[in-house]
This record gives sequence, C-alpha cells and structure tokens, in this order.
Amino acid sequence: MIPAASSLSPRWIRTVPWFALLAALGWSAVIRAPLIVNADVHLDSDLAVDGLTLGEAIQGHWRWHYPGTPYMGTGSVLLSWVPAKLWGVSPSTLVSGGTLAYLLLVGGVFATAWKGFGPRVAGWSLVPLAFASTGTIWLTGRITGGHMLAAAWSAWAWRLLMLFASKPSPARGFALGVFCGLGVYLDSLFLMTLLGLVPSGMAAVIVTRGDAWRAARALACGLCLVAGFAIGYAPRPIGRWMEPHDAYNEQFAWSLDSAVLTEHARILFLDCLPRLIAGHRLPGLEADPDPALLGQAAPIQKTSGRTSSISLVAAFLTSLAVGLFVASFGFLGRRAGKSAMAFGLLISTAAILSAFVVNRNIFNSDNYRYLVLLLIPWALGFGLAAEAVGGRSRRGLAVVIATAVAVGGLFTLDAAAWYRRLGWIDDRWAVVHRPLDDPALRWLGEHPEVVDFAAGYWDAYRLAFLSRRPLRGTPHPIYPNRFPEWSKDFPGGRSETLIARPTAEDQAFLRRAIGDGGKVLFRERGTTIASWPIAKQPDRP
Repeated sequence: MIPAASSLSPRWIRTVPWFALLAALGWSAVIRAPLIVNADVHLDSDLAVDGLTLGEAIQGHWRWHYPGTPYMGTGSVLLSWVPAKLWGVSPSTLVSGGTLAYLLLVGGVFATAWKGFGPRVAGWSLVPLAFASTGTIWLTGRITGGHMLAAAWSAWAWRLLMLFASKPSPARGFALGVFCGLGVYLDSLFLMTLLGLVPSGMAAVIVTRGDAWRAARALACGLCLVAGFAIGYAPRPIGRWMEPHDAYNEQFAWSLDSAVLTEHARILFLDCLPRLIAGHRLPGLEADPDPALLGQAAPIQKTSGRTSSISLVAAFLTSLAVGLFVASFGFLGRRAGKSAMAFGLLISTAAILSAFVVNRNIFNSDNYRYLVLLLIPWALGFGLAAEAVGGRSRRGLAVVIATAVAVGGLFTLDAAAWYRRLGWIDDRWAVVHRPLDDPALRWLGEHPEVVDFAAGYWDAYRLAFLSRRPLRGTPHPIYPNRFPEWSKDFPGGRSETLIARPTAEDQAFLRRAIGDGGKVLFRERGTTIASWPIAKQPDRP
C-alpha cells in the first residue's frame, strides 16, 4: 500500500530527495556515455571551434571569448579543462564538458526548487531532467552550441536570487550581481533569464518588505548588486575591445514581417518545442539528427525511419511529454500570484518565446537550442504538479508515481532506439564506438606536409581539430571566418590546397581552382582534394 504523502515524516521527506538527486545525476551521466564516446563522429565545425579553443587554453593561450563570437565568453572551456588535462584534448574530452554542464543544471534546478517550493517539489522536479528527451541529450554534446552552461548558470541564478530575497545583505547582493554579470558575459542567452530575474527580485522585495528592507539597507544592497554586476559583466566589453572580430554580425537581427512571424511560430510549436521536450518533431515524429548527415550543417532527419513498435513508443512519449509540459506551466502559473520566482519564470518564458519568433535567424528545428532555458520552468512546473496531485491522497500519489515511471520508461526506450539508429549502442545496450571514415581526414593524415587548406565552413575547423596536429583550415569567403589570423599571412589570402565535397558551393570553388591551373590530388566517394595555385603578381618596375 502506498502511504499518503501527508503521512510521511519530515525527516523522510527531506532525505529521500537527496537520494533522488544522486540517482538523477548518475543516470544523466550514464545515458550520455554513447554521445561522449562517439564525439568524433557527430563533431561539426562549430563544436570543433570549441575544441580548438580548448586546445589553445591547454597550451596557455586564453581568449576573452570564443573566436568570432564576442557575445560568448570562454567559460565553457573550464568544463572540459580537467578531462583534457588528464587525457589530452580530443572530441570525447571536449564533449564531456557538456555533460558536466548538464549535471550543474540538474543540481541548480534541485537547489532552486528546494529553496522556492520545498523538498517534495525539488525531488519531483528531477524526473523530466533525469529522463530527458533525445533533443536535450543532443544539446549536451554541442558545448557552446547547446547553451547548456547558460541553462545551468540560470538555474543557480534563481537560487541566489531567492537566497538574497529571503535574507538581504550587501554581500549577498554583490555576489548575485557578480554572478549575473558573469552570466551575460558567458552567454548572451542569459539575458532571457535576467529579464525574469529583475521583476522577480522586485516582486520579492515588495512581498518581504519590512525591517529587512529599510531604506539604508535597500540602498546599500542595490548599490552592491549593481557594482557586482558591472564587475561580472566587465570581461565582455574588455574582450570585445581586445578581440573585436565578429564573424556573425547580424546574429541577433529581428523581423516583424507577418510571413516571417508565422513561419517562425510554426517552427517553434511543431519543430523546436517538441524536439526539446520530447525529442521528436511534429507531426511526423522525426528524431534528429540524421545519421547520414552527422558533422554537417543542421543534420535534420527527413523521415522517421523507425519500426512500427518504436513509432508507437514515440507517439505515446510525445503525447505524454507535451501534455505534461502544458500542465506544468499551468501549475507554475497558479503559483505566480504567491511566488516571486514563479512570476519571474513566466516572464522569462514569455521573453524566450517572443525572442524566438521575432529572431530573423530562425530556419529549422536545429534552432531549438535557443529554448534550452525552458528546461528550468518545465522541471519546476512538473515538480509543482506532482506535489499538488500527489499530496492530496494515496490515489493521487499513485498517479504521480505511475506517471514518473511511464516518463522514465518511455524516454529510456526512446533514447535506446535513438542511439541504436545512430549506431552508438548494440542490441544489448552496450556502448559502441562507430568508426569515423572520412576520406579527407585520412588523406590529411597521410600528408603531414600539408599545413593548411581551404574548404567549406562545415569542414574547415572540423578537419583541423580532428587531425590532432597543427593544421589551419580556412573557410571560403562566403562563410564566417572564426580564425582570421590563420589566413592573414597567406599569399593571395588563401591556401593552395582545396578540399571539396559534392555540394554546389564546394564544386563552384573546385571549378575555380581547376580553372586557375590546379590539379586533382585525391578523389574518393564525392570528396575531392586539389591544388589551387596562387597567381604570381608581376614585379613592380
């Protein structure tokens, strides 16, 4: 017989969530093992830039921000620092940092839920995080592209805000300010959290006004908070001044065109939100990425490619996840009138969804990474719903437990099917390393005399990092150039070795190279490597 939640002893209620936290952290790490082991297979050029930056840091060259992105501080380097120091810089040690960021997120949500809503909500909030969707699992393998550190930082920022609001002091205000300033420096996505933190903090001040917020103390706390924020934020303008290169000048451009807004709303509600919370896009239940497109731009799956039994799991899972997600925000909204944190989280959620729709640079389901901060209200809302339903009666508690078991079972089965489709586990669920067979990478390994090459964006940095030797890959001029210092001293401004894939853009540059007197050096399975001589400039009289 299941005991009523109200009959449990306070000690039991405060102890069980800690065991649940340990289990959630352990499972979150284990379920990502195939992602880490096969990091070289799914590594793309953006992730390779993270790896190249990590390699520079290990050698003692620290950057203020990631190359070509002055709005993204290099804090994520620290996540992979210890593994890279112990076992060397590699795709696996790089991607392990994303798992660490996720563990920090789980811990931050747990601590925030405990402080804001109590131990029961904290324990139940672990369910959607421990049994996360394949979409969320995929984001932990992207490092800067997954924005997982921003999510973890946001979770702990809410915890610090509640701590400050419950017992305000200049020291706590200063610490909160520094933490939030660093959050904006580390990732501009933290601004969405800040938009919720500010009104939440103001609401908390109003609710707890009294002796704790006398004029002198309030002024001192406010000044310390602002000063702390300025100090934490300082690395961002300093870094932009020291390293001003921005490879994506209009990364945050916006549009209010009705056709654009309509299309972005469709992408949001049918592609991105379902992929984040359920791992599948609607209505076809596709589960990205496509194994055949790994390492390329937006490896989005065109068809589900699943058996009928697995499709049934995906259908049940997606329906359950979407229903719970909507219900969770309903329960969070019910607390908004009493809880400053719930109020602020709803404002932050509205800001995230609005910014997504008006952002001009939204193209497909791969942009779901901009919604990663929604994992926080999603988990907290689930915890509130579980407490509300489970605390009413034994029957209610049984329903909550059954729901948690269903979530755990369905998401685990779906993750296993996803990993099997990618070839990263076998039928016994053992982790398998899928060999990387790239003709261009193999050719570069056989020709150590080649120290630079030109290629498309999705090959330039990826091949440079995977080669594990000093090798400079420069993208064609039509693509963003993350490392302009690599090519500034090239005669003619480019490399004399070209790597071309069977894309229209690469083939156009290959034709130019052949037209300039270049010769094909290697050709295999659609990959062509050719020389591209630089025309000699006539001597000046």
